[in-house]
Amino acid sequence: MDEITCHNIDRLITVEMRAGQGEIPRGVIHRLYEAARAAQGDRSLTFLAADGLRKALKRGDHVLVVTGAGTPPWLPFGETDGPPGAAAVARALDIGLGAKPILIAEERNMGPVVASAEGIGMMVMEEEHFAKRDGCALSRPMPLGLEPGRAFTKEIFERFNPKAVIFVEKGGPNAEGFYNSLLGTGRSRDMMANADLLAEEAKKRGIFTVGVGDGGNEIGFGKCVEAIREIQPFGRVSKRPDGSQGVGVATVTETDVLVAASVSNWGGYGIAAALACLQGNPEILHSPSDEIRMMQRCVQAGAVDGLFCRPIPLADGTGEAVQPAMIIILQDMVQMSLRTVKRGF
Repeated sequence: MDEITCHNIDRLITVEMRAGQGEIPRGVIHRLYEAARAAQGDRSLTFLAADGLRKALKRGDHVLVVTGAGTPPWLPFGETDGPPGAAAVARALDIGLGAKPILIAEERNMGPVVASAEGIGMMVMEEEHFAKRDGCALSRPMPLGLEPGRAFTKEIFERFNPKAVIFVEKGGPNAEGFYNSLLGTGRSRDMMANADLLAEEAKKRGIFTVGVGDGGNEIGFGKCVEAIREIQPFGRVSKRPDGSQGVGVATVTETDVLVAASVSNWGGYGIAAALACLQGNPEILHSPSDEIRMMQRCVQAGAVDGLFCRPIPLADGTGEAVQPAMIIILQDMVQMSLRTVKRGF
């Protein structure tokens, strides 16, 4: 098991690339990563996620992959950050472990989620066919609101008996039960798919969970709530849906493993790369051409870049060329970790 390579994967996916002017906080990613790492025994986060998944899953096991960030009216079909990272993890678990991924998001965000999966080479099929072959995923829209969410959670766990649940860029509630954007905008439970219910049910059942995020308001960061409150400008002060002052953006929903990244997609790619390294199979990580096609299809399905709020194949403002470049570097890390070199002098 090459945790040294995974340490370096962590370093790559936490390089901060944010606009120098404007509202988005800078200089926080490395602090979020350090807080997440300190809460998890000072281990590589991508290693913990990949190693935990390969111990939890065997061929044919169902795994829930939950994503979808952004709400109407400005992000009516969600962001480009989240669906590609979820698709990369789903593909990696299919190829690397033979697991059966079930994609979950709000109905409004499901188009870009399915498009991302198909763009990376995963067929999204009906349940009958999903059960019969590899290389495919199932999609299930999670309804908005608390009570519908509870009914959905009960049905999805009883029907599929998942052995792991992964959240990629999926908002979690703060201490008051409200969902917040990074800049503190509050949203009620009625506006969102209450995916924290999936995390709670998994915990009750002893099912392994992973959270991937980049701001502290995503499911998983409940592992280090106080650190988020200190690090993020809106960590302690936010707006409730009615405009009154809230308690901050930090979510209280935690997972067994938390992966903090500069862009949540990159956290998903880092998990895929770590699994490729641990399983000794470079094919587990998708290719640069897969990445380009996936991002293009995600945008064509309605997703917009979360920073510029335009339908362009960027992720949190990071450039179009950066996304496949990230995959190229991760591929080389994996390939080098699997090589044996003897210089002879």
